[in-house]
Amino acid sequence: STPEPAFLLNYSDFVKHVLVSNGRNYTKETHLNKYMLQALTGQGLLTSENPLWRKQRRLIQPFFHRNYLANFVDLMVDATNETLARIDAHAAQNEPFDIANEMMTLTLNIVSRALFGYDIDQQTDRVGDAVNTLIEIAKPKRRRFQETLQVLDEIVYSFIKQRRQRPHGQQRDLLDMLIQVRYEDSGETMDDLQIRDEVMSLLIAGHETTANTLGWMWYLLAQQPEIVEKIESELDLVLHGRSPTITDFPHLSYCDKVIKESMRLYPSAWSISRHTVADDEIGGCYIPAGAIVALSPYTLHRHPKFWPEPEKFDPERFTPEQEAARHRYAYIPFGAGARKCIGDQFALMESIIILPMILQKFRLHLVPKHPIEEHALVTLRARHGILMTATRK
Repeated sequence: STPEPAFLLNYSDFVKHVLVSNGRNYTKETHLNKYMLQALTGQGLLTSENPLWRKQRRLIQPFFHRNYLANFVDLMVDATNETLARIDAHAAQNEPFDIANEMMTLTLNIVSRALFGYDIDQQTDRVGDAVNTLIEIAKPKRRRFQETLQVLDEIVYSFIKQRRQRPHGQQRDLLDMLIQVRYEDSGETMDDLQIRDEVMSLLIAGHETTANTLGWMWYLLAQQPEIVEKIESELDLVLHGRSPTITDFPHLSYCDKVIKESMRLYPSAWSISRHTVADDEIGGCYIPAGAIVALSPYTLHRHPKFWPEPEKFDPERFTPEQEAARHRYAYIPFGAGARKCIGDQFALMESIIILPMILQKFRLHLVPKHPIEEHALVTLRARHGILMTATRK
């Protein structure tokens, strides 16, 4: 078969064209989505197309609204406390540990409890190993991929079955919500396969991505002691040693800028690809139907037109004045347009809980001479992990 023509577009106006203004001409029918992600998430929100996608998005969107997400604050704090205990054990021995790995464990605990409540706890390790294996193999035709997927499927389907047998009460987690919610037009509920696909989508998209962002954030902060000090003075002022609650978030504005600037330099979804439906023209360039169009948040976020001294880590880029002055589509860590990440608020919320809680207890230091290498898989990982030591405060 002839190779598809491919275009990399690296400008805010072009991003707007592909993801927003002419978004209907660009589907997710690309190799990565069809071959790799669909093997995992089927017809879930991550990879499905219209009309199913719109129908599902409309159904699930309300549960990712800030007001509903408030239900998950305590669970995020609990999970972070467990991570603090693990870091503390390393600190006591003064031994190096992989902060990227710790963030993976933490975000998996959070997203799996948000989905399945505390039912998941005895299965968390099995789920985590399976998710990691699937992302690392990334080849759906391999036997080990299929076997691992079967393990994950069995766990998810057994949860769905248990819930269906329970009397309908309150919605304690996202799985209750997926089982109980009804389509407006038909009054029907989702079938088991559709629930499974949505669960897989949220599990895959909601764990690896935030974990990577946080791992890179600690790497950046370890090189910027003066920024860490500024965060600490904000924490002293706002939290006085407490864990953050939802009423604190608006007051942690410097933390918010730090998180946004980390996502600028290391956007976890480093590449976004689309399939062109009909011929198009972008910036004077002819784009034929059937072409692949790639957008890279990683390169866009380093474009000198929008980002002076692009390699410099500077949270002040995210003051309200700077944000208002910059092109709206120069910064797309969660994508943009109709297919913008449904979990963006969820991710920002867990980050603004995790950052303060770890900094209140520890100083993190990079292990000298440990190689830090960017590894662009489905998401942007550190190839050899990010080794750190922690000292207690």
